[in-house]
Amino acid sequence: MKKYLLPNNVNWYRANMHCHTTVSDGSFTPEEVKEVYKAHGYSIVAYTDHEIMVDHSYLNDDGFLALTSSEYSITEGEPSFPLIGDSQLAPWQRRKTIHMCVYSKKQHNKFQPAADKSSYAWVSDKYKEGIECDEYHREYTKKSLNETIKRLNKAGFLVQLNHPSWSLNDRRDYLSLKGLWSLEILNYATERITGKEYCPMVYDEMVSSGMYDLCCTMGDDNHNRGRSVAHSFGGSTMIGAESLEYDKVFEAMEKGHVYCTSGRDNPPLIHALYVEDNKIKVDCSPAKTVFLNGYARNYRIVEAEEGETITHAEFSLDKNEVYFRITVRDEYGNNAHTHNYFVKDCIEEK
Repeated sequence: MKKYLLPNNVNWYRANMHCHTTVSDGSFTPEEVKEVYKAHGYSIVAYTDHEIMVDHSYLNDDGFLALTSSEYSITEGEPSFPLIGDSQLAPWQRRKTIHMCVYSKKQHNKFQPAADKSSYAWVSDKYKEGIECDEYHREYTKKSLNETIKRLNKAGFLVQLNHPSWSLNDRRDYLSLKGLWSLEILNYATERITGKEYCPMVYDEMVSSGMYDLCCTMGDDNHNRGRSVAHSFGGSTMIGAESLEYDKVFEAMEKGHVYCTSGRDNPPLIHALYVEDNKIKVDCSPAKTVFLNGYARNYRIVEAEEGETITHAEFSLDKNEVYFRITVRDEYGNNAHTHNYFVKDCIEEK
């Protein structure tokens, strides 16, 4: 009997989970973002403008859904990275920060937890009208960071840690966080700029530290500066929901019915992920390699022959293994990733 790990009786919607518009420091209006992303095959955009959360439900139609969301930032006062030699790097270039995308369970929410009015003082009155907050002042300390996440969770938000490399984060930073829904394992805009924002190894480190419920996503973090789309369409999150309705999509996110994929035009897709006869089975778009990665040195691959591709892979399960995730890599080096699954939930006792 098949046990589906990614649900097979839902619709799969392509989403950009990290986006900026003219509401903050992006160059496209929310309407223009909808137009270009919908034309590129997206059904969902999380409008994560800096510090301010705006209800863009007026953009919704039968083929498009706007998620009510924001990007919070908390930056340290004194730089962690000292000047070395004759370096003249500015303080902002040496300060650690935490950036988090926060997604509201309530579509028409106008309450911002873990925020005070100074957080969005620079935002025009047009967008902050009616916004309420709890007047919590965020600080760059472990206590305050976790209090921020706690307040967001309590108010019905899912919280994602963004671009750890650009934020100068290391294990001392991200392993101390509690209550995260997801890690952004590819920030496409920052990857285009730095070449080091594809970070599944950070995800593995976080999971192995005990963050077993952590999902992984990819997003563009598009600002469309100069009205360019060069930093768009490269990091997608696929959401499996019954329908393109706000409550159904959010329910799917909470249940972990998601995977993420890189590539602008034809990103690799996972068509099915299931357990049958104590084997993990993967159906996918044409790929060069399918990886199973688990705890410690638990990893295996299925590779296509030279000049060929594969659309199915199987991996036997061992009850001594702890958890695993699947990666599908195409001929261009683009990757589709699942989050981790526990082996004990997949093994059938005989």
